[in-house]
Amino acid sequence: MATILETVVPVFLIILFGFLIGKFKKINVGPLVDLLVYVTVPALIVSSITKSSLSAADFFTVALSAAGVIFILGILAFFLFKALKSTARGLYLPLTIGNSGYLGYPVALLAFGVEGLSRAVVFDVVNSLFLYSIGIWLIHEKKDFRGMFKIPLLYAVILGIGLNLFQIQIHPVIAKPLEMVGSITIPLALLVLGYKLTEVRVKAFLVGMGASLFRIIGGFLAALLLVSLFSISGVSRNIVLLEAAMPSAVMTLILCQKYGRDADAVASVVFLSTAISMVSIPLILSVIS
Repeated sequence: MATILETVVPVFLIILFGFLIGKFKKINVGPLVDLLVYVTVPALIVSSITKSSLSAADFFTVALSAAGVIFILGILAFFLFKALKSTARGLYLPLTIGNSGYLGYPVALLAFGVEGLSRAVVFDVVNSLFLYSIGIWLIHEKKDFRGMFKIPLLYAVILGIGLNLFQIQIHPVIAKPLEMVGSITIPLALLVLGYKLTEVRVKAFLVGMGASLFRIIGGFLAALLLVSLFSISGVSRNIVLLEAAMPSAVMTLILCQKYGRDADAVASVVFLSTAISMVSIPLILSVIS
């Protein structure tokens, strides 16, 4: 338990610091989000994957598991919305896409080291591909899949996997600054996450609570089904279970706000699921350990 607390408490302390900054000082975090998406996260992806022993089998195991979790949760959400006669399509995003990047990276790194981080990166890239393709398609009238090819994360993963598989060493002159830039990602992402939570207004509490439990518990059970069905073991198993049970991604709220689709309801899910994760993440780490 002490080890678990040492893993989780620093993460949420940084989120709290970002939250306090947002409460006392309003700043434009848009450029910071762009810095993460276009610079530091791709650098972290290449650096972490090339330093790990991630094999092609590990890559496809985690990637297919991530897609499987999204598919299972999406199907369950579809039938749930049918039963409730809900037309809130925006809720598909926070129900199916977890915060496997901003929150998932630091927890994976602290709990399972570089091997865990490299697998968390793969899980998150699959989440991002779904979010910026099918996710936008669901909430926007323009059914356009080209957005997924504008994500530098995809190309960073391809580069990292290629270097890893062919055992190509990056020259230290390039590898060192790449690692230094990538190391900015985790603290900056947590600060941005904390700051963005100050902009959330929780209005639909019951809907938000139910959807939050669906995201965390449903994600974990979906992942448990997949790792049991396909006999996934080791670090890959732990990361799939951990990342699948992350709270709703903040980017789902940003997209729903941008396209005017159920933003208030999505905001409640993002905020409440993140709050619940302060308890659920230590519980999950204790179970999978």
